[in-house]
Amino acid sequence: MTTPRYFGIRDLWRFCIVISLIVNLPQLLTFAWEPRLSPALYQTGSLALVCQFVSSFLFGMTLALLDLESVQNSMKWYLRQRPATRWVIRIAVLLVLTELFFQFQLLVTGPVRENSLLHLTYFVRHSVIVAAIRGFRYFIDIMHKVNRINIENEQLKRLQIKHQLDVLNNQLNPHFLFNALNILNVSIMTDPGKAQTIVHNLSDILRYNLKIQNQNLVCLAEELEVAHSFLGLYKARFGNKLMFTFENTELRKKWYVVPLALQLLIENAIKHNVITSDHVLHLNVLVDEEAGQLTISNSIHRKTHTDGLGIGLSNLDKRYELITGQTTTQTEDARHFTVMIPLVESP
Repeated sequence: MTTPRYFGIRDLWRFCIVISLIVNLPQLLTFAWEPRLSPALYQTGSLALVCQFVSSFLFGMTLALLDLESVQNSMKWYLRQRPATRWVIRIAVLLVLTELFFQFQLLVTGPVRENSLLHLTYFVRHSVIVAAIRGFRYFIDIMHKVNRINIENEQLKRLQIKHQLDVLNNQLNPHFLFNALNILNVSIMTDPGKAQTIVHNLSDILRYNLKIQNQNLVCLAEELEVAHSFLGLYKARFGNKLMFTFENTELRKKWYVVPLALQLLIENAIKHNVITSDHVLHLNVLVDEEAGQLTISNSIHRKTHTDGLGIGLSNLDKRYELITGQTTTQTEDARHFTVMIPLVESP
């Protein structure tokens, strides 16, 4: 995600002018209101004030170019340094430029009675500039973080809305309902027990989909139970052409996953693979509590063409990243396609 810039190079000189005016304000006010008193207090005149203002401006520009990387891309060597090294560089720049500008003023205006006092005022002004630039840099960082959080929240809201629409579509999917009702119609006369199981499975799926519409995370035990019902419907349709196993589902902890993650992965495997007597689809669901992940793998017999290949998996991965900060993992070899999704200990 690209972070927007709140401060550009065209604005840098304005910021440095404002800081220079602020740090030189006491001398400027004294010179404006009591010009005869100003040389006695600060050993300054109009030429000295110009030197001090210009030195503050140039010093501010130098530090800003170092610290405000959002305004430039030429200081990559500096940005790669550790924080402690950056502070050493800032202090070195402070000392070197303070002495340089101080000596420049002496060269332009001539010696003054209180060199040490003038030297100290240079150091104080430049130290204030360093603090102001660091404070402004902190403000920019905070704004970047707030903006990034707002963007992620907005993306999450959009994904949740899309997820709710997908859930509704799945509930009313005519192909899904037609196949289930068609199998039910045949089984009522030939196998009443099977028909009763289909009704129970279908009601469990629809009830669960209604329950989790507004939830970001759901209990893994419930997700596994509904996955059994979901596979039960497809098993009634495909018979021995579809084989599935669940491993290590006796959970020691209460884990959570993104809603309908298992249903999506099961549907993805069925949608994109040929299922015949010669090409039996094998599905395996494995819970690894030690690694904190759920693994779903299926045998591969790809269809020549399917719509929306990979979109569901991409959406699932994005939802996981926004909700939990983690991502899913996909692997594929010649025989199996595997997806590993992280388990969350608490919602």
